[in-house]
Amino acid sequence: MGYILAISNNKGGVGKTTTAANLAHALANKSKKILLVDVDSQCNLTSFFAPPNLPQERTIYGLLADEDITAASCTHLSRDYERISILPNHPDTSALEPRMASRPDFGWFLLRKKIRDWASANFDFTLIDTPPNLGLFSLQAMIAADFIIVPVDAGSKFSLEGLRKTVTTIEDIATVDGIEGSGRFLRLLINRADRRTAVTKISIAYMEEAYGDQVCKTIVPQNTAIQQAEQMGVTVLRHDPKSLGAVAMRALAAEILALLP
Repeated sequence: MGYILAISNNKGGVGKTTTAANLAHALANKSKKILLVDVDSQCNLTSFFAPPNLPQERTIYGLLADEDITAASCTHLSRDYERISILPNHPDTSALEPRMASRPDFGWFLLRKKIRDWASANFDFTLIDTPPNLGLFSLQAMIAADFIIVPVDAGSKFSLEGLRKTVTTIEDIATVDGIEGSGRFLRLLINRADRRTAVTKISIAYMEEAYGDQVCKTIVPQNTAIQQAEQMGVTVLRHDPKSLGAVAMRALAAEILALLP
């Protein structure tokens, strides 16, 4: 059975999509079969991996809007990346939130019901990229996941505030009936770390003191190659495999594999 990991933080711009894309590529390079699930209607992860011009009904939109549509029918082989498939998003998905809010369960369990058993049976790792908030789609992802990784921008005070809100939400989800053993806080991932600056040093010290061994040993540095790769719409492992960013992503994959063999 595979693992489902949600990548979430209440704050935007902390590297959630970058982490999902590059961790997927690094794990795939270790012969793991990967499913990416994009529940952010900005569709940034979709733009990295999905084939172009997919019909709406073969995306997360169709999966959540129609009880009869299955995850398998909405999942596509990625463009140019071996062993990676993607369940893409569509910009119109955001319009589904009011409809799901009228359901008795507010739609919280819908993504779990749709993907959990199928993804766990067919992929070694499923990585869910979430919106930059703690709204319905983020909660759906956390409830569907086995574990949650929280990326944090080491140079941002607001990112730390997002971390605290996200961890509190994870703790609240753990009390929901019917999902015992799911939605657990796996690791905090420090991103965009520039160890030359005082703010990064202070942030890292705070996180290590506050969260102890729940902080990833891998720290992703501030790295131009990662930014360049994002602009090109490719992973940093493809753009510059010898860069510090690519080295960190391979180390992160090794760390996750050691935690979840």
